[in-house]
Amino acid sequence: MHKRTYLWLFLFLCAAFVAWKLYTNKQQLAEETKLSDVTRAYVPVEVTAVQLETLANHLDANGIFLPAKEMFVISETAGRVVEVYKNKGEWVNEGDLIAKVDDEVLRIELEATQANLAKLKKDQDRLTNLIEGDAAPKNKIEDVELGILAAEAKEKGLKKQIANTSIKAPMTGALGFRFIERGSVIGPGIQVAQITNLEKLFLMVKVTERDVLKLKKGQGVSVTADVYPGVTIPGKVTNIGLRADNAFTYDVEIEVINPKQTPLRAGMHAQASFTFDANRKGLVLPRKAIAGSLQDAKVYVVKDSLAVLRSVVLGGAYGEMIEVISGLQEGEKVVVTGQMNLSDGARVQAPSTN
Repeated sequence: MHKRTYLWLFLFLCAAFVAWKLYTNKQQLAEETKLSDVTRAYVPVEVTAVQLETLANHLDANGIFLPAKEMFVISETAGRVVEVYKNKGEWVNEGDLIAKVDDEVLRIELEATQANLAKLKKDQDRLTNLIEGDAAPKNKIEDVELGILAAEAKEKGLKKQIANTSIKAPMTGALGFRFIERGSVIGPGIQVAQITNLEKLFLMVKVTERDVLKLKKGQGVSVTADVYPGVTIPGKVTNIGLRADNAFTYDVEIEVINPKQTPLRAGMHAQASFTFDANRKGLVLPRKAIAGSLQDAKVYVVKDSLAVLRSVVLGGAYGEMIEVISGLQEGEKVVVTGQMNLSDGARVQAPSTN
């Protein structure tokens, strides 16, 4: 009887100890959670005010030079190259002979065709005399006349094929590449050489959808090549892209006369400076305030110590600042550092505002 009483007493004490331990652990966890909430009640951030500023009346865009005229020399004949007259790097004028393809077989065929044509014409003269003397029927001369027409057509075709064996420059420029040598066998459609003319260059730049509307074809542009800092080259807009690329930018083509004093090459980098009619005012904020991409831009607006995520529409970039078309008002505070730790509606603490 006493043993059973001791056993129940022991079990009761164990249960009481377990209950007390669970209670103290729960209290400790609650205190830690409360302390964590207090610690994370405010996220430290830096903010700045949206400002109304006078925007610059110019736009700078970077790009690379491309040759204004460049063309592959394509073979229109088949055969073995018997002579090459121009080497890589040489200057060629339109019509200059670059290479010669063997035309011996074509010339033999042309001689045979011309001999046959001469015979047919003699036959035509004899039949004409016979017909005038009623010694031959008139329908006999029809076959001869058809034969003459066929021979003349073949003669023209052979002369054209022989002319094609003389591969000539289709434009004026430097022979950038030559893909054949004496003894090479080529066929129709084979690339023989490449001619590049750098007297004029195209500077290809990309601009945003906001900036492209300010540009006009024929507009003057100041171009500065990276290899000649401080040297300004005049240019003009010759083409503006009609369709945006995957980055929502438009291609703008600028024609530049290649200066002799500071010669340029295709592939060099340069900066184009566009100047517009007048300055204008607009809202701006630092680029680093943008959360997300420029196409789907958002910013954290701070009001009453709360960070509210808001969508904005952006305009052009001006150095480290970017224009805001809509979504913000002048004087509103936006977060510039600390966005990574924020969520919509988070409580923030800004020790200093600009």
